[in-house]
Parts: sequence; C-alpha cells; structure tokens
Amino acid sequence: MQLLKLVESEIQIDVPLPWNVRNHDCTLLLARGHVVSSEAQMQALLERGMYVDLEEKQAVEALSAPKPVPAKSIYVRWADAIDTLETLVHDLPHAPDFPAKIDALAQELITLTDLDADIAIFMAVRQDQARHLRYGYSHSVYTALLAILMTQRMEWTAANIRLVTLAALTMNASIADLQSQMASQDYPVLDRQRAQLRAHPFDSAALLAQAGITDTLWLEAVRQHHEQANGKGYPTGTTQIKELAQMLRMADVFMARISPRVIRPPMSVQDAARQMFRDDKGGAMSSAIIKVLGIYPPGNLVKLASGELGVVMRRGAEARTPLVAAVTDTQGRSVTTTLHRNTAEPAFAITGPAADDKNLLARVPPERLYGYAQMGAQQT
Repeated sequence: MQLLKLVESEIQIDVPLPWNVRNHDCTLLLARGHVVSSEAQMQALLERGMYVDLEEKQAVEALSAPKPVPAKSIYVRWADAIDTLETLVHDLPHAPDFPAKIDALAQELITLTDLDADIAIFMAVRQDQARHLRYGYSHSVYTALLAILMTQRMEWTAANIRLVTLAALTMNASIADLQSQMASQDYPVLDRQRAQLRAHPFDSAALLAQAGITDTLWLEAVRQHHEQANGKGYPTGTTQIKELAQMLRMADVFMARISPRVIRPPMSVQDAARQMFRDDKGGAMSSAIIKVLGIYPPGNLVKLASGELGVVMRRGAEARTPLVAAVTDTQGRSVTTTLHRNTAEPAFAITGPAADDKNLLARVPPERLYGYAQMGAQQT
C-alpha cells in the first residue's frame, strides 16, 4: 500500500470522507463516510498525521471526474447544422449575437466539408425525401456545401470562401419557412407565394442588416443571387452582377434542381449538371460543379457492367470511375453485405445511372457505407 499524506484542504468539516484515513503505519483512523465535525478534531488529526491509500484516492477521483462527452459523428454534425440554422433564422432580426453565431456555423460547414467531402456530397444528394418541412434550411446548408467545394476548386481566397458560405446560409432568410411549405405542397406556386419569392433577395438582406450584418459584399450577394447576366433575373433585372452572387446562384439553382418536392421528383444529377453547363455556356462555374461532383457523385445509384446496382461512395481519380458499393447482386436482389467495386475495372464499369429505388436506398444509410468509424469524427 502506497500512502499519500493529506493536507487540510483535502478534508471538509461536516462532509463525509470519500476514502479511508490512516496513520503512517496504515492503521485505519477514520472509515470512509466518517464526518469530521469540528475544527478541533481537524487540528488533532493534522497533528497526528493523516494518510490515504494512493490507489484508493485515485479511484475515487476517477469516479467523481466528469464523464467525457462522446464526440458527435459527422452525420449528426451535418444534421445539427440544419437545426442551428433554423434556430438562428427563426429569431431574425432579433437573434442574439447573430453575426458571431452564423459565422461559427459557416466555419463548421467548411470544417465538415474538409473533414470528408464525399460524405457531405452523399448527404446532399441523398436528401431525406420525408423531411420536406425542413427544406428551407437544408437547402441553404447544402447550397453552402456546394459553394464551398466550387470555390475551393476555383482557388478562391479563404476570406471569399467564408463569404459565399455565409451568403448561402442566409440568402433565403425571409422565406425559409415558405420554401419548406412549398416543398411539401401538392399544388403549384400561388400568386402570393410568387410575390414573396421575387421580393426575398432584398427582404433577406434587410433582415440581415437589422441583425447586425454590415459586410457589403455579403449583403450584395444576397440581394443579387437571383439576377442573371442576360437581364432576365430578379428582383431588379440588372446585368451587373458580382462574382460572389453568380457563384451563389449557380450553387443555389443546382441544389434546387436535384432536391425532391412533393409535386415533382428531383432532377437527376447528370441532367442538372448538363443543364447548368448549357445555361452557363460551359463557363468556369458550371465546369466547377462537374469537376467537384464527378459524373456520378457520392449518393448516386448506378448500374454496373456486372449487373449489380451500387451506390457511389467516393469520387475517383476520373469523373466516370468512382468507388461504388454494390447493394444488389447480379440478379437485382438486395444484399446484406456491402462490397466495394472499383469502376475503373471493366467488369464493374458504370453503365449509367439507375432509377432511384426508395426501398433499396432506405437500407443504405451513410453509416453502412462509410462505417461507424465516422461516429467519432474529431470536432474542431
């Protein structure tokens, strides 16, 4: 037994002892739970000498130490980002400390994107179609994700990547709930809804200004994110559009096209990319979308030359050769084990996208593909 001498500060009057107190030869003086009831008793013990078994003391301290909070998984952190945005936007323009909190959220998205961009893309492509009521917030988060990837590809400065992320998160601040309602309604846009949509770039910027946002580039990007170079955009029809707003519009439109609505299915990633490339006349921004996502991005259900169906897990060295997880056998039957397929090999080459099978995809959550190692992804 290794003894450690106790000092006065380690014993409290009228508080039960957390361990056994001994003298120098290990003889028990006071049992655990005994209460030192007076200053005189304390002084007498100190004069005699009080000791504790070091191992017992360490065990008690370990039990009383606060339990470490388990690190959140990367999947939960993406979901939390949507929740955080909803809370912040709901409280506008009176959200306390809004500039600091929205900046922290933007930095969290940049961090999560850098942590594993493939998982981030998977979650954006495989949006939960049952959660239309959250669309107004999830759309902004996933638009921010795509904008981050595009601007990183185009080697924008860190400051401008941060700005486009902030603008993406807040571009629809005045209509987030309306967007959620429209995603879940089974009838066309109403006239009053269309009027709110056309006014929202200026309305959202006004809310941000009232909440303490003073960055003119950020506010101007929000005001201009639906303007087009041909003058056919809104709300003003200007043709003098800042680069930040152009980037925001490209990411916004692409994510809207591949997102599900009750009234219509999502456009395929391939069709949306082709349409963006055509509309942009092969410009740098539409090219960046294709380069960062690949032809078949993570989350895409594809057909393989082997006859299997697979879900794209990770982008490959070439746009057409991602890593795929087979989720059926060659006869189209669902499998319980996930086999990785290198689509650069002719036997497993992708022959084209597959029609989404909701029942099949429901059995392929990201945890199954990427594993539970991501459950403890380090937080920064």
